[in-house]
Amino acid sequence: MSGRVRRQQVIAEILSRRPVASQEDLRACLHDRGIGVTQATLSRDLREIGALKTMRGYQLPSENGAGALGGTNGTPKPSPLSRALAGFVTSVEPAGNIIVLHTGPGHAQLVALEIDRAGMSGVVGCLAGDDTVFLAVTAIPRAREITREMRRMAELIDPSGAPR
Repeated sequence: MSGRVRRQQVIAEILSRRPVASQEDLRACLHDRGIGVTQATLSRDLREIGALKTMRGYQLPSENGAGALGGTNGTPKPSPLSRALAGFVTSVEPAGNIIVLHTGPGHAQLVALEIDRAGMSGVVGCLAGDDTVFLAVTAIPRAREITREMRRMAELIDPSGAPR
């Protein structure tokens, strides 16, 4: 196993246990395990494993850190939209054919960008402020479907549809 792969596995293991406030804190955790790394390499590793800087610190978008490494345990790597929703969205509410997403301050633009990039069927427009995203959807039934899917991706509900 290469040093990069091993280092990324250790990073994922650390982040799967708890969010880490800063890259410097993560470097200290790695140092405690005998792994030296530069800030540039650590930044690249975090990007490659899909870690996000959220309001709680650096973390993986799901409880299963290994899955975020791109399928090393058979789990598919989360999409950029799933990572953004899981890392930044605090609520998803339908309002007719409009969907309103709330994020922490300053994160709505990133979420809107990933929604636009995803090219979701039925989404005709996306508008973001500082902490709110509005999605215009073609029809109310489609807005309900997208709301359910976004709540699931944001990890606000479990796969059965029950709130978390």
